Amino acid sequence: MKIVKANGEVEHFSEAKLLRSLKRAGASEAVAQEVLALLQEDMHHGMPSHRLQRQAFKHLKHLRKPIASRYDLKRAIGELGPSGYPFERLMGEVFEQQGYTVSVGKILRGKCVRHEVDVVGHRNETLLLVECKYRNAPGYKCDVKVPLYIRSRFEDIREAKGLTPEKIQGVIATNARFSGDAVDYAACVGLQLIGWDYPREGSLRDLLDELKLYPLTVLTELSKPQKQALLNHKLVLCRDILATPEVLERLPGRVTTAWQERVIRECERLLAATK
Repeated sequence: MKIVKANGEVEHFSEAKLLRSLKRAGASEAVAQEVLALLQEDMHHGMPSHRLQRQAFKHLKHLRKPIASRYDLKRAIGELGPSGYPFERLMGEVFEQQGYTVSVGKILRGKCVRHEVDVVGHRNETLLLVECKYRNAPGYKCDVKVPLYIRSRFEDIREAKGLTPEKIQGVIATNARFSGDAVDYAACVGLQLIGWDYPREGSLRDLLDELKLYPLTVLTELSKPQKQALLNHKLVLCRDILATPEVLERLPGRVTTAWQERVIRECERLLAATK
């Protein structure tokens, strides 16, 4: 059977790939096989990959809700938009947990012009500069033009501060993917790339799982208007809700005490889940 990917490419459906993704989210072998069996009842040639994933999520949600939320992480990040701020905040948290002192959305003076940098960090004597490329449209790839122009900006800042290349770390982070040329160029000039599934170890997916930095958009108890209301209040993570549970009382919709307790419980179970 063949499926259609988000970028329009057609590929053979792989049971092994699906089972790996389910297990990666924390599903046991038995649960993963059960989801696969349920999926096979509705699968057909030419099925869009996103529909296949939504069906898998639906079945997994009935079986293991915290695991379903982790499986649905990529789509949840796609709901962080339309502004790029939540993703920038998310990446700021990633580097903060790696020991950096972080600022989000900072203006830095370069040798020639001023630059707005999405995430700026300091650790020991190293300056961290992170450019975030958030995309909520499927199939997008960062091509070589992205690292080309970002490197020129970072070099302008480095020269203004009089830093040696060893004292500055440039990073491009995206929830999408990189083209082969972008990967080759970044490796050549020393830019670090973080994409949804790049690099093989230390990808965005890996980092969010390891650090348990789950965006609140993974929560199944929240409606889309409720998620957007929380994002509008600059809340991004599930742990933000646990830190300020009173925000749930001000959300649109039918807000009951029992519902608030279910939201809190879902956050706690998700953050407590282990692979």
